[in-house]
Order: sequence, then C-alpha cells, then structure tokens
Amino acid sequence: MKKKILSILLCLSMVIGMTVGCGTSNGGSTGSTGTGVAAEAPPDTGVSSEEAAKESSGYKMGYNYFGSGGYSLAALANNTQVVADAAGDESLAMDDQFSVEQIVTDVENMINSNCNGVNIWLPADALYPVVANMCSEAGVYFTLNDKIPSDKDVIEAVKSNPYFAGACAPANAVYGEQLADYAIKQGWKTCIITSSTVGDPTDSPRLEAFKKVFEEAGGIIVDELHADTTADSLIQIQDSLTANGEVDVIYGVGSDYAINACTALEDHASWNTKVITSGLDKEALGLLNNESSPMTVITGDYWVAGFFSAIMLQNAIEGNVLKDADGNVIWVDDIEPYEVSAEKYPLYEKYIMNANLYTDEEIKAMIGITYDEMISIIDDYNLDNRLMAKYEAGIISAEEMREAGYDIE
Repeated sequence: MKKKILSILLCLSMVIGMTVGCGTSNGGSTGSTGTGVAAEAPPDTGVSSEEAAKESSGYKMGYNYFGSGGYSLAALANNTQVVADAAGDESLAMDDQFSVEQIVTDVENMINSNCNGVNIWLPADALYPVVANMCSEAGVYFTLNDKIPSDKDVIEAVKSNPYFAGACAPANAVYGEQLADYAIKQGWKTCIITSSTVGDPTDSPRLEAFKKVFEEAGGIIVDELHADTTADSLIQIQDSLTANGEVDVIYGVGSDYAINACTALEDHASWNTKVITSGLDKEALGLLNNESSPMTVITGDYWVAGFFSAIMLQNAIEGNVLKDADGNVIWVDDIEPYEVSAEKYPLYEKYIMNANLYTDEEIKAMIGITYDEMISIIDDYNLDNRLMAKYEAGIISAEEMREAGYDIE
C-alpha cells in the first residue's frame, strides 16, 4: 500500500458542499415501517425491520438528510437510523433534495406526521430560529445534527428554547488546522482551495483555520473557489489550474470537491500536485489507496454526529433531557481527533465503515443516562476504543486485533 496518511477526526460534519437546488421533498419513512434512506449506504445499517418491530418503543423519530446519492449523506442519516432502530422507534426520514428552502417544509411534515422528536441538519443560521419556533409551538423535541449556528444571538435563542434537546457538531477549525499543519510539514507552499458557498457553517471554519495556519507559515493561497454545487466546482478547478498552473496542493474542504480536484488533475498527469480533504466516503478512500491518485490525506470521523445527536434526542423523547448541573442542555461542538494508521485501516473499514458504530445493547444502555455520562461517551469515542469494545464483545477476533498491531494475548 502506498505510504499515505489517513487521519480521522471525531464528529466530522458530513462535509458536503451546500449544493442549493430546488424541488419538493418526497421523504419516506424508514426504520421499522418504512423503505429506507434513498442514498448510497453502508451495508450494515442496524437491526432489521422485523427485529425493531418486536421491541417497539411507541415513539416516532424524524430526521432530514440533504439529498440522495452521496455516501456521506447516507452515512450521517444511517447513524441516526441505527439509534431509532435499536430504540424500537418508528422513524421518518425526509429528503431535502438539496434545497435549503425545502428543509423547513420537511420539518413541518415531520411535525405533522406526529414525530415525538426531530434530529435536524441545518446549513444556515437564519433557519435555526424558524425551526426552533416550529418545534416549540408543536411541542416536539429537536436536536441539531452535525451543523450548528455561529451567530451568538441565534445560539442563545436555540439554547433557551424549551424543546431544544441537544446539539452535536465537529470541532471544524481543527480539521483545517491539522490539514494545514500537514501541508506545511510536507514543504508545500502554494495551494488552491475549493469549497462550498461562502458562509457554510461546516466548511467556513475549516477553510479559515486552514488559511490562517498555512499563510502564517509562509504558504500562498493561489486561488479560493466557492461553488453552489459540486458539479460547478469541477469547472472552477479546471479553469483555475489552467490559469495558475501547477501548485503544490489542492485543499478540497469537502470530499466531493477533492474528488473533483483529482478528476481535474487527470489533464495534468505530469504535475506533482497533491490533494487533501475531509470526508471518508468510499470514492475518496479508493483514491487515497490508489498509487496513481494525487489524493494524499483524508480527515473525517464516519459522521458520528448523526449518532450522538440521535442519542440526545431519544433521551429527551423518553423524558430525559440531558442537562448539566446548571440546567444547560448538552451542546457539543469540539470533539477531538484521532488517526487511523494503514495497519488499523482493515479493521476500520470492516467494523466501522461497514458496520454500526455501536451495538444495539450499547445504544439501549445510553437511554436514561446523565449529562456527564453522555459527555464521557463522546469523549471516549475514538478508533482504538471502538475496536477494543467490539473485540471485548466478541465481534472482532483476537487474531484480527493482533494483525492490526494490538497487544492481545
């Protein structure tokens, strides 16, 4: 295997570009009574419909996903679905069809469909008060999944809402900082950045942190590209490469943008330009492990925000809103990073990417926990701990662990 670094940060946002489109949602229910999320998904997505129905909780959980067809979007949604299945909830998944405007309509549909709680992905600060008020008026709990507001007034309004049940998002600046540090250590001096629209709550902090670290070390941002859609980004990258010539590295803030960068570089096979990104989808990982690909580093987390925010919501639905000693509802936006080595990657692929992050038994044990216990679970989330827990549960064999470098007797 080519000696590349695969860095994985906790609680990555799903790292998609904010591809704003139009159209109406045709969300379908998933879980115990429905048809599943209409997007590419990992093969193991939780307990079966039959198993879930046997242990029905009597509750209904709703969640939205921005659109169908992307691996990262499916993984984020499936991590919520896994919680709903293990808890025995009926679930309703709404496809926003890549329309920011449609999200509000989809939340309204979930409320009107008698969901007890909704786990919401929102890409714009202006939407948070609207959705929060809708949930409050309907008496429906809501959690924020993967993206959180940046405006202080909006944050306070959300936190003070009586039906707010928690938020989970990545330490986005850390993504940019770590990738910039890596680029600097490689001696790279020139960079093109390709990202989603200006102001995206996930991409913007990463991009700004990257620029700050990279430029303070003497690096030069040759071009900064922003696209409404990932399709637009390919054309932008191609034009930028034509105009600026060979650069040391392209930073695709989301994996779709980095994949497009790799595609654009196919027309410049003699160049030594590298690509770095966040977002552990299958195509990006395939490029990472391709000797001829310029993809060099990927950061990500397997979209654990979808899981933790759903746990917060499930607790609220069952009468246990997670609050600290001062009565503040749980708000997590700084999950720490970890790395995946080439040695451990086979286990990561088999038991994290292609399986559920936590077992049904572990999920059920998280219902009824305290604020401090939830924080401890989140702090404890890293690859080593997850693999060790699965080994202790008999899911991973001792031989597999030893092959990955673990000291197992």
